[in-house]
Amino acid sequence: MKRSVLFGILATVVVLIGLLIVGPQRIALAKNNTGDQELAHKLRENAGKAQNQITAFTFHNGETTFAGVGADENTEVEVGSVTKTFTTELLRQQVESGDIKLDTTVGDIIDVEGSEVADVTMLELAEHTSGLPRLDKDNFKIFGNLFAANPYLGITQEDIFDAARTASLSGRGEENYSNFGVALLGQLLAVNANADYADLVEDNILDPAEMNATYVGGETNIAADAPRGLAANGKETAPWGMDGYAPAGSIRSTAADMSKYASFLLENSEFEFGWFPEESGGYWHNGGTYGFSTMLIVNPEKNEAFFTSGNTPQGVEELAVAIRPGGNS
Repeated sequence: MKRSVLFGILATVVVLIGLLIVGPQRIALAKNNTGDQELAHKLRENAGKAQNQITAFTFHNGETTFAGVGADENTEVEVGSVTKTFTTELLRQQVESGDIKLDTTVGDIIDVEGSEVADVTMLELAEHTSGLPRLDKDNFKIFGNLFAANPYLGITQEDIFDAARTASLSGRGEENYSNFGVALLGQLLAVNANADYADLVEDNILDPAEMNATYVGGETNIAADAPRGLAANGKETAPWGMDGYAPAGSIRSTAADMSKYASFLLENSEFEFGWFPEESGGYWHNGGTYGFSTMLIVNPEKNEAFFTSGNTPQGVEELAVAIRPGGNS
């Protein structure tokens, strides 16, 4: 049985046990709409049964439109694995500047002599073809961390590097989604730039894009009153602040700022790696934490973008598709 399948089964078991322990609380869609009423109507009509608050934007025909259900464009959310697109954008920038190459290896940046990961390239890490597992076995203890509020708490950059040194590769050359691989990529880019990952994001993406409400959520910089999501049982979740795994899923943002990010990408990125092709054109990446779900679609050919985020684990992928031109009414 594949590790990712086993992890999914174990995660489901843990959620069910959690429901038995604390008891389910009903998750209901918020009653108030915000922003553009037509877009808000689309969000409400296509919302899933386990959704509470939703925030969204569309960028189409040169116009940005915001709407929400129980939230607005300034509501802070965890974008989860959409963070990975920030990491691969940093890779693109370092390649463009000549500071790194796509075929630069892990061993070119840190000491991993004798490790299987030594000749893994930056491109392999970005494209999830390195052979690394979804999560590293040294730091991520399935049963221990799934019961914790934040499964990535306490894992440092050096922990990621140490885990890489002992990691075994499986299915190298095949696409196998890896949080571990992108966390390693981001931390390697930070070392290559002689900077912290959070500073790298701020200096090279957030500041140029004027994303003033966006930040890398670490273990100490998330405000006590920052928005929390709702777990599957309806209970409020703790924020996912990360250190070592930050490049894989720690960014907190707003729909307003994510619209700026989309514009930044449309103007600068080439979408060569780190994204998944969208059937109707463009590229997408989704993200999920214990309390949030996010979807971003960007289409450079049509110069358009669509974003949805909700404060529960209920996926918002179909919502993002629905708010595109020609989507569900």
